[in-house]
Amino acid sequence: MRWIVRGLLVLVSVACLGLATIFGGSEWMIRKSHAVALPNIVADRTPAGIAEGGRLASALGCRGCHGPNGNGVLLAEVPGVIHAATPALARAAASYSDAELARLIHHGVKRNGRGVYLMPIEGHARIADEDVARIIGWIRTLRPSAADRTDTLSFGPLGRLGILTGKLKQEVIETPMAAAKRPADKGAYIASTVCAGCHSMTEPREAHDDGRRVPPLLEIAPAYDLAAFRKLLRTGVGMSPRDLGLMARVSKGDLSHLTDEEIAALHAYLQGEAAKPGK
Repeated sequence: MRWIVRGLLVLVSVACLGLATIFGGSEWMIRKSHAVALPNIVADRTPAGIAEGGRLASALGCRGCHGPNGNGVLLAEVPGVIHAATPALARAAASYSDAELARLIHHGVKRNGRGVYLMPIEGHARIADEDVARIIGWIRTLRPSAADRTDTLSFGPLGRLGILTGKLKQEVIETPMAAAKRPADKGAYIASTVCAGCHSMTEPREAHDDGRRVPPLLEIAPAYDLAAFRKLLRTGVGMSPRDLGLMARVSKGDLSHLTDEEIAALHAYLQGEAAKPGK
């Protein structure tokens, strides 16, 4: 009987040690600070700037992740892994300066220097400074509401293990990558900002929602003429009627805010890139 009790005590001790290691190690990674300088960006509070900032916030997925009015959204709830709740924008932005918000958008670095999780900084890093100023101008028009979510992102033991093993990573890009002004090539700009949140140009990725394969942009482009490409981005319906999952939802929501001119420019850019030798 004693050896059974001792065996159980050993197992409990090992389990406790393992959990302590997972929690301590993941907490150290979560709290890691990033030394990224504050950019010189001030909110564009002009009516035209605010209107364009609101449109960009939709096209870039800010409203898709934080809610149409920025009240925060529960993106996912996986017991033992993650409680993925996005903050209410007005409440979060109230404690941030314009420069701190710009750094958060461009680099994924919060006011306290820590990195963010789940925010698509891969695309945000290339948003032109003037467009970030417009988005911040729109955010500054939002007001706290009784509808605001007050819960936050949190990780369970398996989520923390994912952080420790590199499966869940902070979305931080420390190197400045954005131009001051919106580039003249609208197609290249949209590909590197709007599309880059989910798609690579040449390598497949996994979808954020269900882990299915996300094809690279240069694999998609040759299969679509402009009419079919516009239908894909407007309705989420591709070359076949199968459910495209997250792409279908993003098309009906975020991408519906792209203009016909922007969609045509994006199509032309991707077709041109796909036709280059070696692509």
